[in-house]
Amino acid sequence: MLEIIGEKAAPLSEQALLRLRNDILNGTLVPGLQLKLDILKDHYGFSSSPLREALNRLTADGLVVNEDRRGFFVAPVSIEDIQEITRLRCLLEPEALTEAITQGDDAWEAQIIAAHFRLDRVEGRSSSGKPFISDSEWASLHEEFHNALLAACTSQKLLTMRTTFFYQAERYWHLWANANPNPANRGSNHERLRDAVLSRDIVRSTDLLKSHISQTTEIVVKYLQQE
Repeated sequence: MLEIIGEKAAPLSEQALLRLRNDILNGTLVPGLQLKLDILKDHYGFSSSPLREALNRLTADGLVVNEDRRGFFVAPVSIEDIQEITRLRCLLEPEALTEAITQGDDAWEAQIIAAHFRLDRVEGRSSSGKPFISDSEWASLHEEFHNALLAACTSQKLLTMRTTFFYQAERYWHLWANANPNPANRGSNHERLRDAVLSRDIVRSTDLLKSHISQTTEIVVKYLQQE
């Protein structure tokens, strides 16, 4: 299926990027898997050129590694890696959120309210037997809510770095969720974060954000230790 941007289909390299990244994040392409171009061509229906471009971009994002003379592999996972990702997120995201709270207008607030409403609605109708975090609709809306919080930040370099680490962390969430289909609902954390941001309380908002990031990592680390 073609991804549509405005009235035009996205470039093939962008389509390949989106599909590969989604399959890496949700665990379809498991950590350490060799990404052979011939197999990818057959599976995704793209030629070598857009696939190679997508793999190079995913390498820059830390989701794929390119080993000399061996080719591309899905990046491995480790406790040390998710802990470092978390440390960097806890530095970058509060900084972006502080600027967003300072610069945000009424339209930004409305975007946050709408994004949280959509996320909360999906959380409310999720069945107990359905994976909570790995559900594709929930994951998309979760990303949308966190992006909305930071949307008023004007530093594109900061947002780009933040997004890179967000995706790297998301892969660990899915890894844990695939093995734990009935986790506790964490929606209240999002509601408290929403309320603090809309109140323009920078200290409470950034503290809640760091806590939200760290608590999720603690759950993932416990799972990795057991594995």
